[in-house]
Amino acid sequence: MSAESGGDLAGPGVSDDDRAEETGAAVLAWAQHLQLVTDTFEEQRLVAMRLGEFAALIVPEASVCDLELTARWAAFICLVDDRFDRGGLVSRPDEVGALFSRLLNVMVQGRATGSDSGIEAALDDLWRRTAPRMSMQWRDRFLADYRDFALATREEATSHRDRIRLRLRDYVLRRRRTITALPMADILECTTGAPWPGLPDEARMRALRLAAADVAGWTNDLVSAEDDLLEGRDNLVTVLGRERRCSLSSAREQVTRMRDRRLQDFHALAASLTAEAAPGTEREMVRRYVAGLESFVAATLHWLGVTGRFDAHWLPQRTGVCD
Repeated sequence: MSAESGGDLAGPGVSDDDRAEETGAAVLAWAQHLQLVTDTFEEQRLVAMRLGEFAALIVPEASVCDLELTARWAAFICLVDDRFDRGGLVSRPDEVGALFSRLLNVMVQGRATGSDSGIEAALDDLWRRTAPRMSMQWRDRFLADYRDFALATREEATSHRDRIRLRLRDYVLRRRRTITALPMADILECTTGAPWPGLPDEARMRALRLAAADVAGWTNDLVSAEDDLLEGRDNLVTVLGRERRCSLSSAREQVTRMRDRRLQDFHALAASLTAEAAPGTEREMVRRYVAGLESFVAATLHWLGVTGRFDAHWLPQRTGVCD
């Protein structure tokens, strides 16, 4: 069943595995239709990502519509990121900037530019399905988060082109901006039906989001360390190893401990926000928002351990560092 069929919940007897499999198939068909995937290689890699399972873990109680919308956004985010590597954009900041200018224009202007870009067509479709359901405050926040992601990605491409080696602290600050966890957290406000609570003191809520982004980014780097090393890209494991002059295995152990402490930070913030919210409607809004982020973090940790996105046979077949 596709997202166009409306918001019906899955019927009785439909298992979680079936929902995940059906969602994955629907996402593949959507990506093929809009040419977000353009060849057999990309189609097979999208299937290997197991994004239906990822979405089912994030929004287990969602309607078919919202389950598929969650998975489609995840596919868009992953495939845009992968396009940088396969297309060599990782070291061409001007082209990265031009691509993101077109994507931001889709959302600001409310339509694609009319080019043949499957990426723009896919974003146009996603934005039309998402933005009308949300407030203007949400739209402004999503655009701000996506602009910051675009800026950080261009900065990353400049560093790669100019062979600039970031210090550990600087890498950590940039990584939370390039992981796209914050834009994805915004999307979950829509698909979980849990919008950002309007609280007088938002500092801890923002801290919770940053902790979620760090956990996602650092776990991603643990999974992709060898690939990034082969491709000549900075990664938390390699940056830490370079700065502390230790082996890759020692750096991996240290990053794992860093990630685990950051995960503890996340859970402590989540517990305090839920406990201290005022009774009634406010507490329920905070509880639902925090629960959505908790599901996102748990799903990300599980998914990064099982996704085939980082399998070695997907690596570009070229020698040396990325072009």
